[in-house]
Amino acid sequence: MASFLERNLTLRQLRLLSQLGRTLSLSKSAELLNTTQPALSRTLAQLEATLQVRLFERTTKRISPTAAGLSMVRHADRVLGELMLAEESLRDLRVGVSGELRLGVLPVFSAQRLAAALLQASQMLPHVRPMVQTLEIEDLHGALQDGRIDLMLAHAEWTVDLNRVEVTPLYEEFSSIVAAPRHRLALKRAPTWAEAANERWVLPPHRTPLRPKLDRMLSVHRRPGGPHPADIQADSAPLALHLVRSSGLLWATANHYAEDFERRGLVRRIAMPGELLRGPMCAFRLRSEAMNTPTRVFLQCMQDAAVAPLPSLD
Repeated sequence: MASFLERNLTLRQLRLLSQLGRTLSLSKSAELLNTTQPALSRTLAQLEATLQVRLFERTTKRISPTAAGLSMVRHADRVLGELMLAEESLRDLRVGVSGELRLGVLPVFSAQRLAAALLQASQMLPHVRPMVQTLEIEDLHGALQDGRIDLMLAHAEWTVDLNRVEVTPLYEEFSSIVAAPRHRLALKRAPTWAEAANERWVLPPHRTPLRPKLDRMLSVHRRPGGPHPADIQADSAPLALHLVRSSGLLWATANHYAEDFERRGLVRRIAMPGELLRGPMCAFRLRSEAMNTPTRVFLQCMQDAAVAPLPSLD
């Protein structure tokens, strides 16, 4: 039996919700949907009457979504996104692409290893299209649970229900601290954590596993009472690298990136007495989903790439 929303929601209303959630403007949404503002307002009012809930608060100057509105916009985006993927799949089938492999990847996952696995898998399955999304860990986990990705490539710091998720270890990763090649700590044989803590840092976002380790080190070793260095938070590796090279900041990043940057003379790894973070990078998949051929082939290619010598980006 069809649900209430299946019986009453139309694609036109879903598009309206999606556009309003994106623009927060009746006039702009009307323009993008090729309709008039009064017609769009009537459609929104009819939708609210059908759902018996207020979706957007409207004033003469602006609109803002209610909690119900935010929820409906999110679901509308998801439904429209799935329809777009279905259209892409049909188009791919017409031109000879017979399937897709949906991968979700943590930003610090080894790009060299991933590229090697993708190329090997593409040779074995030339008609399967890999689709790679780079997301932070919480978004990756949500996408895996919702079935929006087939495999999640991330570190083992994230707690998962092993009854629901199968975990395949791939390679060991650890953090390295880097500085400009002529930075005083880069030239020192045995720098201490106290010395490093009282430098300026490029900090990763709070929800990354490295951030709490770094915050703990800074809180323990920084001189009490200040003045403390002005750190900069950034989630962009190119920006962090530029800050390190041009402004003398320190940066903690995955060692495979640090090695490659050092090999190219961009930075120098600091000989700290230990790592802030160490652990395996893994592939995660839902046990409830049957492992299809593209997933199985790619996972084997990823395991091969994980133990092979790391290719250079030069």
